[in-house]
Amino acid sequence: MQFLPILLPLAYLIFFLWVIGYLNYFKTAGFSKTALQFAFILKAFSGLVIYLIYTYYYPVRMEADTFKYFDDSKYLYEALWYKPVDFFKMLLGIDCENDYFLKEYYSKMFNWYRSYDNGLLNDNRLVIRINAVIRIFSFGNYHVHSLFFNFLTFLGSYSLAKLFLTVSESKWKAYLAVFLIPSVVFWSAGILKESILIFALGSFSWNFYKVMNGHRKLTTYLWLIGLLPILIIMKFYVFVAFIPAIIGWWISQKTKKTILVYIATTIGCLLLALLIGYLVPTYNFLNIMAAKQGDFINLAKFLKANSSIQMDYLEPNLWSFLKASPKALVNTLTRPWPTELKGILFYPPLFENFFIILILFASWFYRKNVQLKQWKFVFFCLTFSVLLFVIIGLTTPIIGAIVRYKIPAIPFLVIVALLFFDASKLPQTIRQNKIILWLHSFL
Repeated sequence: MQFLPILLPLAYLIFFLWVIGYLNYFKTAGFSKTALQFAFILKAFSGLVIYLIYTYYYPVRMEADTFKYFDDSKYLYEALWYKPVDFFKMLLGIDCENDYFLKEYYSKMFNWYRSYDNGLLNDNRLVIRINAVIRIFSFGNYHVHSLFFNFLTFLGSYSLAKLFLTVSESKWKAYLAVFLIPSVVFWSAGILKESILIFALGSFSWNFYKVMNGHRKLTTYLWLIGLLPILIIMKFYVFVAFIPAIIGWWISQKTKKTILVYIATTIGCLLLALLIGYLVPTYNFLNIMAAKQGDFINLAKFLKANSSIQMDYLEPNLWSFLKASPKALVNTLTRPWPTELKGILFYPPLFENFFIILILFASWFYRKNVQLKQWKFVFFCLTFSVLLFVIIGLTTPIIGAIVRYKIPAIPFLVIVALLFFDASKLPQTIRQNKIILWLHSFL
């Protein structure tokens, strides 16, 4: 029995690798079986590293993101065997907000109720519910949960890779942008909200692209309908940045005025948000963001966060936000700086920023013309990335949080740079290098 905690996750790892290698669904994009299995192994290894970091680097378990939802799910799961009606009520959110459930279940959890209420949906509960369902198959083994979450985010990443491959017509560009960016691989692994977010974001983007290109199957529409609430619940600020981009992408397919469409769509969404905030003050996004930023700054000061940066408090008016937006964009794109290295965990994001900047420069020096269809996709990616970076930079005063929060946009930003990159212009010694040739055959 002492080997069960090791053998069970190992068995699930082998099972998921088998599914990726032999299921027809994973053969449709054109990536090799080995390349996809390697991507999942990277994800599984990252999940293990997250476990070790949160175990030894952040010793307070109830405050560790990767443990707290897993631990809380135990109380919901146990109801399945003793009071199954209660279990399904909590799982589905039906008639479960009363004193009885509070006393029997929620009072034992630390994260069913959030410590603050910004008027938005509670994403903690979705993660707890997913963990409760996985417990049916995991026997309470944390690493099995991690593998399930890794497979979920892998599905989203695979969908995003299919989208990038279809647009770029290059396997190595799509694979690099989706599966090999360190921060994206790491922070979307394990039992974290980002795992669910990447699943929803990648799957929604791919299915939306299929609809725009004449794919009219009912299952595609059902996927979009089912994924949209997950995007709204999981990270509302990502949804806020994603909506103008996705609407602009759809409208731009019907006109050649691409830039104008994206500008008009973004401004239109902003005006609509302001109108909603005026009519329903509870959902005034300026007030919500200003309050969120204030809470974050105060928390950073209270905890004396090692990676906090200087940030002025926002006023709940449009001018205050517009004035702070350029600095917010730069902070999200470039932090941490070499002068801000205060520990080993600062080095990976620093090197990654240098790598992304290197890709941008390489794409400029070895650039090529892109097709009109690709231009429309470029503006979709840039609109989403810029809006998300600005939102994060306006509200987040801790570098570690910035690095983690921006990962949904990183693949979109990298693929934009790679779309303009013409590998045929590289020196022949690089193009004919044995390692480069082997990588092409590997994919």
